[in-house]
Amino acid sequence: MTKPDGGDSPHRALLVALVAMAGVALLVGLAVGGAAVTVMSFAGVGESTGESTSRSEESLFIPRYKPTETVDAELGLPSPSTSGTGGAEPTEESSPRTDRIKLFVAPQSVGPGERINFNGVYVDGEGVALQIQRKEGGTWVDFPVTATVRGGVFSTWILTSRTGESPFRVFDATANRASNVVTVTIG
Repeated sequence: MTKPDGGDSPHRALLVALVAMAGVALLVGLAVGGAAVTVMSFAGVGESTGESTSRSEESLFIPRYKPTETVDAELGLPSPSTSGTGGAEPTEESSPRTDRIKLFVAPQSVGPGERINFNGVYVDGEGVALQIQRKEGGTWVDFPVTATVRGGVFSTWILTSRTGESPFRVFDATANRASNVVTVTIG
């Protein structure tokens, strides 16, 4: 039973105060949220660039290798056109040139059947298919893998189960050029 003199007014005043506080909290939340959205849109946060973030193409860009054209004369360094052997370069008929193809291998020690990665730089070798070769009994034998030069660099890998130390190189048959020799310990 309610009192005719308004005995429920303390409860009613509490309820009105709670509804008023909820309304103020809602208005403050909307104001803060609207301000945050405005700031984020102004800063460009959350905008799409039109590109998919899960692209299937590679994202690493390697610029084309360009040899140094000039050399500091004060340091006494040879120019790129001269060799470090006093100017006597091997002829193409006698031995393959190794001054333009640099080969790197990783890892240098693997177990039988494990992957061996070859990569390197070939100056002026754009589009050339380089043959992987292994030295067997003093003779360079073609390994059934090639690497194509793109942007002045090349990369490939092999698997082999032949154990022991194996010298490898890459060879450009059209220019009679070979890379430096790298040795991999297998087993």
